[in-house]
Amino acid sequence: MRKTLVIFIVLISAIVLLSSCGTEGKLRKQMNVYVKKGTVEEKDTAAYYFYNNESYEKASFMFEELMSLRRGDQRSSDYLYHFAYCKFNQKLFISASYYFQQYTQQYPSGEKYEESAFMVAYCYYLQSDPHFLDQEYTKKAINQFQVFVNIFPSSEKVKEANEIMAELRERLAKKSFEQAKLYLKIQNSKAAVEAFRNLIRQYPDSRYREEAQFLLVQAAVELAEVSIISKRKNRYLDAIDFYQNFIDRYPNSTFGKDAENLYQKAQRGLGKMVG
Repeated sequence: MRKTLVIFIVLISAIVLLSSCGTEGKLRKQMNVYVKKGTVEEKDTAAYYFYNNESYEKASFMFEELMSLRRGDQRSSDYLYHFAYCKFNQKLFISASYYFQQYTQQYPSGEKYEESAFMVAYCYYLQSDPHFLDQEYTKKAINQFQVFVNIFPSSEKVKEANEIMAELRERLAKKSFEQAKLYLKIQNSKAAVEAFRNLIRQYPDSRYREEAQFLLVQAAVELAEVSIISKRKNRYLDAIDFYQNFIDRYPNSTFGKDAENLYQKAQRGLGKMVG
């Protein structure tokens, strides 16, 4: 009896599934007809059908056509909003950012204005590259997130925006840190000094700051040692000043002993100048 009941349930489920698949197939076929021959209202129905079923390429085509057919219509803002998300869901982030920006410009009082403003920045964030590649979109993302935070300081998205900006700034800091270390490695000590100083000034909260301040002392000592006589004294004094700043901020640093050795080298070099 139980086996018969199980078989019956399976058969009924199969019939319902086949019926559902058949109905869905007919609906999709009808939507495809609307794509080519439908009225504006039918194309509207088809656009949202494809969007809700994650057929974003086809939905994108439909929303773009509808924006042209109903330009200035009260539905236009919703078409543009969904069109931008079609691009986003296709991972076309630069294109998506552009259309979210269009929404903010065309519909400053629109229902989706705040969300679209956030998405402009978020798309740049997703497009941004690792620290060792070009950081154009990293910088654009930071700028746009800052614009968002300034405009919507009470938004529930502010926390996320600030967290992403911190992540992106750390990425820029890492790129600057690696570049400064490269200057030091190839013995371009003057460029290294400037690069480390810029990093410390621009990214004061970076996790690279402590090592950067230590390496600044090293670069400054090396620069003083290779400088012409007329500049050597001031550059030794700079190195000593950088050491003092470092040790004041990081008195228990793991770089402390090496920094002390560099400090003593600068003192000896300066002593020779005075002598």
